[in-house]
Amino acid sequence: MGGTSTRELHHDGLRFSYQRVPGETRTVEPVLVVGGVLQSMRSWSILHRHVLPYADLVTVDLPGAGDSTPLRAEQDMDTMCRVLDAVLDDLGAERVNLLGYSFGSAVAYRCAQRRPERIARLALGGVPVRISDKLTGLWHRGAERMASGDPGALVDTLMEMFLCPAGEATVRNRDIVRRLVRRMTLRTVTDTAYGLRTMERSVLENLDPVGGLTGVPTLVFCGEHDTISSAAEQHAFAATIDGSRFAAIGEADHWLFLQRREEAGDLVMRHFTGRPFDGLPYLAGPGGGRPAVTADAVR
Repeated sequence: MGGTSTRELHHDGLRFSYQRVPGETRTVEPVLVVGGVLQSMRSWSILHRHVLPYADLVTVDLPGAGDSTPLRAEQDMDTMCRVLDAVLDDLGAERVNLLGYSFGSAVAYRCAQRRPERIARLALGGVPVRISDKLTGLWHRGAERMASGDPGALVDTLMEMFLCPAGEATVRNRDIVRRLVRRMTLRTVTDTAYGLRTMERSVLENLDPVGGLTGVPTLVFCGEHDTISSAAEQHAFAATIDGSRFAAIGEADHWLFLQRREEAGDLVMRHFTGRPFDGLPYLAGPGGGRPAVTADAVR
């Protein structure tokens, strides 16, 4: 099957890239991952153990991520979807299993609405169902500090947005993940060419996922203590998708794939391969009760 390959593509004045890691088998369609604003296409090697036994893993730097150029002011989510179409065309893939996480979940959802025939199964994690006034207020406060020459203060403010406060709930690997996220955030706002601009658009533009979806088997999932949109908000969002399933993984917040990477990878690939969720010990039940009853089927 060959080794890992990277391709640079162009569309509508934008430059973007994707990476393909061949699977050990191709039991299901390729798994294509669209991550959050702090993640690049090289951030997802954590999924190799779960994805590669079944499928190729494709990760993408959409406009504004990694070394890709950002969207221009007049370009929007539809542009992102056309970029993703270009990736699928270049792959030669009629359909993919599409995983979107955080900001990437908003992109993946819009693309599935636009071209459902190209999505075999859809997994949406850490969905920004609604960016609250509190979160936008935190952003503005941090941006003012950044403008005054204090990127560290911006990062401190963003940490309030991204992570569950210490002592508020049990979160796995809290201290290690906090240090890692702080380092990633500081690098994004200071060292990457377009990181701050992309992050600002992800917070301030209306990404609310609306309109519903039919005909695409969908999983909505999150950490039970997600700070961007609560598990209850994401569960309600799942109810707008015909026949979807919802699952919350215990002892995790918005940084689920760092705090409980094995569990998150297992859950996503169970969905993509059609395996059951029954009895999974890491799922949080209604109201956060544990041990978990599995994911809710939303009708």
